[in-house]
Amino acid sequence: MKFTKYLLFLTFLMSISLFAQASNTVVTEIDYFNALRYTGARNIARTPEGYAVVAYEPSFSGYTSGQIWYAYFNSSFGTWDISELSSTSTDQTGIPALVADDAGFIHASWKERITLDSGERQLMYSKLTFNDEFTYTWSTPERVDTFTLNNPGVNTINLNDSDNPFMLYSIWDDGSVYDANIFSTNLKSDGTWETNNLTVEFPTPGVLPFTYMDMNLATGSDGEMFATWEDKPTEIVNQYEILFSHYIPSSGWSKPEIVSPLFDGVGIEKYIDGYTPTDGAVAIYNMGPASYELAGNTTVIYNETATSKTVVSSFNPYYTFPEDNQQQYLTDVINFFGVTNADSILLVDDDNRYNNEGVIQQAIETLGIPYRTFDCGDNGGMATDIPSYSNDLAGKKLVIWFTGDEYSNLAFWNIADTVNTDLKAYLDDSGSQLFVVGKSWMYDRYGNAPDTLSNGDFAYDYLGISMYNVQSWTDDGSTGVPQLDKVDNTLGVSTLETIGWKNSGTRQGVPSIATDPSYKLHMVYKDDSDGTIKYQTYNEGVWSDAMRIDASADTAYVDRPNISVDPNYGVYIIWREETVILDGKTLYNVFYRTSPDGGATWNEPVQLSTADYINGDGYSTYRATIGIKVRPEIAGKFSGGADVVWVQASEASSMGYHIMYGNIPYVGTLTDVKENGGIPNEFKLGQNYPNPFNPSTAFTFSIPNREFVTLSIYNALGEKVANIVSKDMEAGNYEFNWNASNLTSGVYFARLSAGKNIQVQKVMLLK
Repeated sequence: MKFTKYLLFLTFLMSISLFAQASNTVVTEIDYFNALRYTGARNIARTPEGYAVVAYEPSFSGYTSGQIWYAYFNSSFGTWDISELSSTSTDQTGIPALVADDAGFIHASWKERITLDSGERQLMYSKLTFNDEFTYTWSTPERVDTFTLNNPGVNTINLNDSDNPFMLYSIWDDGSVYDANIFSTNLKSDGTWETNNLTVEFPTPGVLPFTYMDMNLATGSDGEMFATWEDKPTEIVNQYEILFSHYIPSSGWSKPEIVSPLFDGVGIEKYIDGYTPTDGAVAIYNMGPASYELAGNTTVIYNETATSKTVVSSFNPYYTFPEDNQQQYLTDVINFFGVTNADSILLVDDDNRYNNEGVIQQAIETLGIPYRTFDCGDNGGMATDIPSYSNDLAGKKLVIWFTGDEYSNLAFWNIADTVNTDLKAYLDDSGSQLFVVGKSWMYDRYGNAPDTLSNGDFAYDYLGISMYNVQSWTDDGSTGVPQLDKVDNTLGVSTLETIGWKNSGTRQGVPSIATDPSYKLHMVYKDDSDGTIKYQTYNEGVWSDAMRIDASADTAYVDRPNISVDPNYGVYIIWREETVILDGKTLYNVFYRTSPDGGATWNEPVQLSTADYINGDGYSTYRATIGIKVRPEIAGKFSGGADVVWVQASEASSMGYHIMYGNIPYVGTLTDVKENGGIPNEFKLGQNYPNPFNPSTAFTFSIPNREFVTLSIYNALGEKVANIVSKDMEAGNYEFNWNASNLTSGVYFARLSAGKNIQVQKVMLLK
C-alpha cells in the first residue's frame, strides 16, 4: 500500500508542468512599504538551478514585525511559498539582503536588535541550501560582527570570487557609544569572521551624515572587493558624494576616494515656509528677489504679546547658510533678545534623529552664555518627550526651540499635535522670550498651504502668524528661493541685510555597483545636480565620464537606481520614475535600460511595472531592487534575465501593498574577453573564426600602442548593430567573442579603429 501511494505521488510529480515565472506578478501581500527598504540591500537571488528567493520584513501599523521572512518561487506549482527565516523577541529586525553563489547556495544578511533596553543590534548571517525543489533549509543564523557593542544600520551582502561572504554596513549612533563609521565583515578562509573600518580616517571619522545611507558591494578578482556608499565630505556642508574603496586581501580596504564631485553652483531651496504676519507682527526677512514668483512671503517674523517676545525663523541655518553666516545670524538673534552670560538659555533639541543642533550650541558657547539642552528624544523619527513648564521652561531668559527639518511629529506641537500647554504657560509669564528656528515645522501641524489661522490658534496668538501661505513639499511652479531679503531694519535682529544660500543639499548618492566577467566595475547613481540617473565604469584605476541613463522629461522625478551585469557582459539598470499625475498625486513606475555589450551601446529605456493606482498616502511603487546574479536561460525553470522586485500599492491587497516580481529579458552578447602576451609591432584585425558562424564568433586584433579602441559591427546598409569594444586599451594582442543571436542571417562588417588606424573585415552569419 505504501509503495502504491509512493508510485501515485511520483506519477503526480512527473505530471506537473513547470510554470513560467511571469513578469509583473505578486510575490506576497504586505502592509507597509518598509518591507523592501534599501537599493543596496538586494532582496532577490536566483541559483544556477533556477531557484528564486525574495527576503523581506513583514510589518504592521507602519513598523517592522521583528521577523525576517522569505518567499520561494516553486516553479512546479507556479507559486511563491512564504516562510519565516528568523525572528526576535525584541520586535526589531531589518534590511535583509540576499546573494546566490554559483554552487547553488543563497546567502543572507540582516540586522537584529538584541535587547530593548540597550538599543544594541547585531549583524546576522545564514545560508540557504537546496536539496531539491521541495527540500531546502537555512543554516542556524549566526552573529558575524565582532563588536562588543554594535548598532548596524543599513547593510548589504555579496561574495568574493571564492564565494566567501562580505557584508557592508553603517553604524550611525552616537560615536561615544558605538563607533559611527562604514564597516565590512567578511568570512575568512579559516571559518572565522573579521571586521574592518572603511572610514577610520576619511571623510569624517566617527560621524555619519544620516542613518539610512545606501551602500553596495561588488566582486573583484583574486579575493578583491569593491564598496561604494554616500557620505558627506565634511560636516559643515549638506552635500552628499559617492565614496569608493577597494579591498585587496594582502592590504585590506583602501582609503576612500570621492567618485562624484560636489555640485558647486548656488543651491536652490524650494521648501522654505512662508507666512503672512498678524496685525502688529513684523516681517524681518522675506523670500526674494522681487522676480521670484512667491517673493514677499515672510520667512522670519517678530511678534510681541503683553507678556512675550518671539522670533520665528522658517529655515534651518545648518543647511541653508554658509558656515560664517550660520553663526552670525544665530548670535545676532540671541543678542537681540538681550541675553548675557548672567542669564541662562534652554535649547530644546527637537530635530529628532538628525542631531544638527550643534550649530546653535556653538553660537551660544561663543557668546559664553550658560545653557542646557533638552532632548525631545527619537523613536523612529518621532519625538518622545517635551519640556515641562515647571521643570524646564519657567524662569528661562530665552528658550530656543530647534525643530530642524524633520518633517514628522515634533514635540513643539506637544507630540500628539494637541495644545502647547507647557509652552503657553511659559509665554504667559512676563518677560518670556522664544526663538523658534527650523525648516517647515508648520507643515507638521497644518499640512499643505494655504491655511488661514485665527484667534485661538497657538501660532496666531503667540507667534504672529495669520496665514501659512507657501506650498511645502509639492511643486509650487517656481525655480526655488535664491535668497532672503531683510525688510525691517529697525529691530536689529540681524546684521545680515541679505542671506544668500550656500549649496542647499545636492545629493550624488544611492550608488549601486556590479562587475562584469573581466571584473570591470559598473556603477549607477542618482545625481541631484540635474535630477538624472548617471552611469560610470571603473577599470584599472580609471573612472570613465558619467553618462545619463534615464530618458525622462527634465521635469520628471527619478530615483533609486540599481545595476547588475550578466555573464555575457549585458548591463541591466533599473530606477523609479514619475509617469503621470492622478488626482493631484504623482504616479511612479519602475523603468529599466540595458546594454548588450558591457555599456558600449544601449537599448532604449523600458517601463517594467504597470502601476496605475495611488493609495491615500500617495504611494504607487516604491524601492525596486535587482538581483546581483543575472542568469541565462535555465531549461525548464527560467527563461533568463534579471530578477527585479518592488513594492506596489494595490486596491486588491487587503493589507494595502504587494511585493511585485518583474523580469528583464537576457541581453548579453559577448561570451569572452582574452588578452595574449607580448607587444605587437603592427595594427591588425584578424579574420573572425569561425566564419560563417552561428551564433558566436571570435575576433582577434593587435595594437602596437595604447589607444582608444572601437570594434563595431555594421550591417549591409551601413547601420551599426553592435559595439563589441569601446575603451582605452594598452598595446597588446586581444581576442573578443561575440554572440549574434539577436541578429538575422546575412553579411556584416567588423570595423576596428585605434587612433588613426582602421581595418574592416566581412563576416557571415548563417542561421
